[in-house]
Amino acid sequence: MPVLLRSILLSTALLGTVSSLAAGQAFVRDVAAANVNQRYSIESISLGGVELDRMEPAKLPPSLRVRLMALIGQKCDMAALADLASEIRQELHFRSVTERLLKGNGPDMVKVDFDVAGGGFAFEVNVPKLLFTSQERATGELDATVAFRGNRLMVGAVSNGDDLIERFSGLTARFDSAALGTDRLHASVAVEDYREQWNIATRDAVASESDLYRSRWNVAPQLTFAVAGPVTVSVGASFEGMESETPGAGNRSANAGTLDVRYGHKIEGGPVQQRIEAKYSLRLATRALGSTYAYARHLISFKYEARSGRHVASDTFTGGAISGDAPLFDQFVLGTSTALPGWDRFQIDPLGANRIVHNEMSYGYRIGEGMVEAFYDAGAVWQGGRQPVQQPTVLRHSVGFGYKQGIFVLTTAFPIRNGRVEPVFMAGMNY
Repeated sequence: MPVLLRSILLSTALLGTVSSLAAGQAFVRDVAAANVNQRYSIESISLGGVELDRMEPAKLPPSLRVRLMALIGQKCDMAALADLASEIRQELHFRSVTERLLKGNGPDMVKVDFDVAGGGFAFEVNVPKLLFTSQERATGELDATVAFRGNRLMVGAVSNGDDLIERFSGLTARFDSAALGTDRLHASVAVEDYREQWNIATRDAVASESDLYRSRWNVAPQLTFAVAGPVTVSVGASFEGMESETPGAGNRSANAGTLDVRYGHKIEGGPVQQRIEAKYSLRLATRALGSTYAYARHLISFKYEARSGRHVASDTFTGGAISGDAPLFDQFVLGTSTALPGWDRFQIDPLGANRIVHNEMSYGYRIGEGMVEAFYDAGAVWQGGRQPVQQPTVLRHSVGFGYKQGIFVLTTAFPIRNGRVEPVFMAGMNY
């Protein structure tokens, strides 16, 4: 009897598998046949069963990620998918890459999964950021990455005058490990070594020259856990040192524990694809780690994006606060290429601030392989808490438009001031 029962179960399982395969093949044939009329649209893209918005940045080259994301919302072209699968195999050095189609949640929608097998040594060089503005000198970064057995080692050179109060130039390195026993756990360590340059407005505003440093270095180990579904948690430390510009002042440190919590969720089904992203970051510098500075830096961000055909609309909010005495590189800044563009950060606050609120709304329309985009920014930075110098909170506004194609960006921003408009032009590449 047990033998008969096992035979019946085995036969049932085989029939079910054959039926599923036949149904899947029929579905693919239907899509291929309907492709002439471009009936099916792509709902989502995944690589090895992992959707792009859940895949760690270190696991996929930025240029390839941009190209894959651009497929979402487009009509399904089987020939184009086959060509892209071949390119993925060559670029990431997989043994094989096969495109698979699955039924989507909405009518006439499909999910595309690139099924990968094998993987060996890979090397690539890319430019994750290159920016020119009419206000200041260029910002650029060049990275070389080696991937082997699921690990990634990146070495880069950077000169960045866009993100912080200071311009920092130097070398970076980062190692991201393969899964540690489980796909839910990964480790990384980043090393940075920078030389600093200061704007004259910052030099005039500092209370003491000892607050300025000529060089800065950092070692930051981190563990990342995929907790459940769309939630990941990263815990680590940052051992950051600074060499003062003032002779005899000695070195300072900002050694801290770090915490990052990320949430990403895609709402599928229907004609509109929606995505929600949220992040909370904490940097807690303490003298228990030998830090000269003691402070807590909190930063939250929330982004909502909706896509429908050629239309893309998004809203991004950022808020942050610092308690305690933080060094200049951890102060909040507005007036960058991505936060209140067009404004001069040194006119807003040449030292940065310990409070920030910022919101950006944007609308884009895809034309061919590019996108025309318009945006409206509003934000404020100020000194809060028990600071010796209290500042009024001034809400500033900026509007602009631009064109994006792949990683290439061309933007014109207009800071809204009383009585005059001074457009600022920005061009470059940004992943």
